[in-house]
Amino acid sequence: MDTEKLRRQLIDRITENYREYRANLLLKDRQELIDGAGRIADTALVFQHMADRSYKDGELEYLLKFQNPLEVVTEHWADYELMPDVLDALIADATDRQDDLTLFPLAADAPAQKPDSLRKFLNVDLETVLPQIMKQKTAFYQTDLNYALDAMREGAASGDPAKQNFVLIFRQSGVECLNERDMFIGGTRSFNTLQFYHTQTREPVLAYSVELTGSDKDSLRGNLYQQDNHRLAEYAGRAASPYTDVTVTFAGGKEVRLPEKEFHYEKAADLKYLHGSIKEVRNEAEDETVVQGAVKREHDRRREMPRGYFAVHLQALDEQRIQAEADRLSAALTDLKQPNSPDKEQFMAEISVYFLPLASQHDMNRLYEKVQKQVGQPVYFSPPDDTGKRYIVMRREERAQEQPERKPSIKAQLSAKPVPGDKPAAKTKDREVR
Repeated sequence: MDTEKLRRQLIDRITENYREYRANLLLKDRQELIDGAGRIADTALVFQHMADRSYKDGELEYLLKFQNPLEVVTEHWADYELMPDVLDALIADATDRQDDLTLFPLAADAPAQKPDSLRKFLNVDLETVLPQIMKQKTAFYQTDLNYALDAMREGAASGDPAKQNFVLIFRQSGVECLNERDMFIGGTRSFNTLQFYHTQTREPVLAYSVELTGSDKDSLRGNLYQQDNHRLAEYAGRAASPYTDVTVTFAGGKEVRLPEKEFHYEKAADLKYLHGSIKEVRNEAEDETVVQGAVKREHDRRREMPRGYFAVHLQALDEQRIQAEADRLSAALTDLKQPNSPDKEQFMAEISVYFLPLASQHDMNRLYEKVQKQVGQPVYFSPPDDTGKRYIVMRREERAQEQPERKPSIKAQLSAKPVPGDKPAAKTKDREVR
């Protein structure tokens, strides 16, 4: 490979290294950024110098052995804290010594890269796409989405950015609508709800950030961003500012600020008596600049997400829903040691009560095909029982043919007790001479 191709390959790699480095910075809190300011500046300087300089073939070949050549060179630079023109000498010296080969991850050891599956969907009709997502996840309390859409319409009409960004969590029973700003104020309902789905339940959920872009009489439009709810909760946990006060705004325009611990049902009634009906309640943080910094970093991060096609995403959700249920049912059937039907003649696994309300006849056909393929034996669906439950069933005789009787292992044969009447072969001193 010629020098220019090697150089281009190195530039592409350090550019990706630097992109990942900057993306990780967006997840750090303010104090971490302050403490690491020197390293951030060093990394930017080294990246720019490596992108602009010329290289010898040996230097290119050496640096390309690393997963993160930017980190390798930055470590040397941080150790010496020299002027930029000395970086050339550091690179040449590192190439000659090759000590770093045992200190940093090598490109040859890098696992196969998995593309980030999270996507953004820009300027979509939220009143159309959000119900479609709900139908892939939420079997019960679907009316929760109506309340979420009402909150979005109010936010779109307000003109306040703090009321135009939300996080929706679709679960099996209901939809949670969180205010994004409040999500970065530790102790608010939005913050606590996000943390609950991170640490207190094993139920898998679908999470999306919603950024309103406009509204008219016919539609509510916005940008939709897929989220990893666990990663988002971890970031909010690190970046949030404590919850301290509540600002209550009344219909007449008067505002009252009081400690959040003092704002409860009885207090609200007293405030209404004194000042009239309550128009708005705003949660206040100990440091609003911390909250706004966390919001900005989150927006910067998701702005870099690759754009997706919603139809493709919806198709993937549909396939995942059916495959997950097929995997669960297949495992349940194969784990059964004895028939568990009332007549003890069949193996049965109940189809999830969260799957059935969302399933069309086509979905049931696909589920049947997947389960039968995975268990490798004929199965069938039972009709609904008196309570509406349905089962996937395998007959005893079909299960008996599932696997032929295996010969015991050598270890099992050696450890088995001898059958009465059998005698071990007599030992002889005669040996065959070869």
